[in-house]
Amino acid sequence: MILRNCKSFSVSLFTFCCTLCAMLHSPSYTQADEARIKVEEAVWTNAIEDRKHGVVYERTAPIAPLYLWMKIKGSSWALQSLQKAGKLPIYHQWFRYSIIGATAEGITQMIDNIKIPAGKHELVDKLETEIDSRGFFDWRTWSMKENIRQGKWVVKVVYADGTDVLCEGDKACKYTISIK
Repeated sequence: MILRNCKSFSVSLFTFCCTLCAMLHSPSYTQADEARIKVEEAVWTNAIEDRKHGVVYERTAPIAPLYLWMKIKGSSWALQSLQKAGKLPIYHQWFRYSIIGATAEGITQMIDNIKIPAGKHELVDKLETEIDSRGFFDWRTWSMKENIRQGKWVVKVVYADGTDVLCEGDKACKYTISIK
């Protein structure tokens, strides 16, 4: 009887240990979430001064220099994971919808693929310093079009390998504005 109880206890302990190891070594939702950066805020604006955005445009903007400004947050683990996976730097891909006459074709063409400086060694060192003091990095970046034309514009945020940076609700970070 005692031997049978010991065997039963050993099997239960072994099962518990295997389950615990699997939980600790498998990527959980929290780890997957921490393995990426988070776009905390993104705005269309007319200017950048001291890493802060100027006037915020909601749906439309005038024909003038246009910026897409972003505040990005992440952990040390996210930064290291993205670097190892070859996902840095990050790019802003600017698209302009094609228009024939008064109707949109529904076709977009990429105008620019602008590298934003995430992943540069100098920046990574600065972000690591911020991570050491705060536990995360809080980074502001932007791209801009100097001579923007009238029409509907979209900026997609992608990693170096072309995969989408994900935003709220695990949807691709994509920002649209009309220039009038």
